[in-house]
Amino acid sequence: MSSWKVTTGPSSEPITRNEAKLWLKVDTTADDDLIDALIESARTWVERHCNIGLLPQTITQVYDSWPEGREMELTITPLRAVSSITYLDSAGAEQTLSSGNYTVDSYQRPARVQLKYSQTWPTLYDQVNSVSAVYTVGYDAASAIPGPVVTAMKLAIADAYENRQDYIKKMPTAAEYLLQSSGERIWQFR
Repeated sequence: MSSWKVTTGPSSEPITRNEAKLWLKVDTTADDDLIDALIESARTWVERHCNIGLLPQTITQVYDSWPEGREMELTITPLRAVSSITYLDSAGAEQTLSSGNYTVDSYQRPARVQLKYSQTWPTLYDQVNSVSAVYTVGYDAASAIPGPVVTAMKLAIADAYENRQDYIKKMPTAAEYLLQSSGERIWQFR
C-alpha cells in the first residue's frame, strides 16, 4: 500500500490570471482574488484527477513495504527525477537506498523504479510507511502542458466562476472528456 503528498508545490500556475480573465471575458479587477483561487483549484483538480503534476513540484510517496516484484511504482507523472529512496532497516534506523541499486524508468506512465538484476530489497522494520520515495514531477513550463489539459482547466474555472452555489457540483463533462481523450495517454484517469 502506498500514499503520496505534495511536499513542495509549484512556484507558479499553468494559467495566468490574465489568461483566465480573457477566457472568462472579465475586464475588471474586482474578482482577481477569486480568479486566482479558482486557477489553483482547477490545477489541483486536474492533478488529483489524473495523477499528474503540471508544473515542477516535489512528491513524497510512502509505502508500507517493498513491492513483491522488482518494480516500485511512482504514482504521479511526468517524472523529472528521483531525489531519494529511504527505508527503515531491520533495527528501525533510516537508511538511503543507493541509486546504484536501481534504475528509473520515466518513460512508462506511471514511472517506476526497478531494482537492478543483482540487487535485492533490504530487510525492513515492520512498520507502516517504512519506505519513502521523494521525487520531482511536472512539465518544464506552462507552454509544455498539453493543450487539452489547459482547456479543461479553463472550463473548470469558468464553471466555478459562473456557478457559485453553496453545494458540491460535478465538474464539467467537457473538461473530463478533454482529460480522458488526450492523445498522449499520460492520464491515470480515475
